[in-house]
Amino acid sequence: MAPSISGMAVTAGITLFVLAGYQTLRYRDMLKLTQEEFERVPVHVIVEVLLAAALCMWGSLQLAGTFKPISALANQEGLDANVFRPDFMAFNHRGHAIPLAVEPLNAAAKKNR
Repeated sequence: MAPSISGMAVTAGITLFVLAGYQTLRYRDMLKLTQEEFERVPVHVIVEVLLAAALCMWGSLQLAGTFKPISALANQEGLDANVFRPDFMAFNHRGHAIPLAVEPLNAAAKKNR
């Protein structure tokens, strides 16, 4: 299978991310040797990271293929307004497992004495 342009863009973006990290480490090592304090990342590294992010995003969107439209009303065609009345809504939950008559903790402690 021939490599696609979008796959190569993702690979180039990941490579640029790794290169930007390596250049930042080298820059910090150089600052330690010259006994200067690290204040911020160099501008060319920031540009590389932005370019890498753009390449990865474009490549991954192209690799994903065509997107399908989202239709919020497609699932609700068979429903009418009576379904959305809150008086008739029922929810299944685990509340029925909780006993209604629970003894207070003080009463249980007195019985055990």
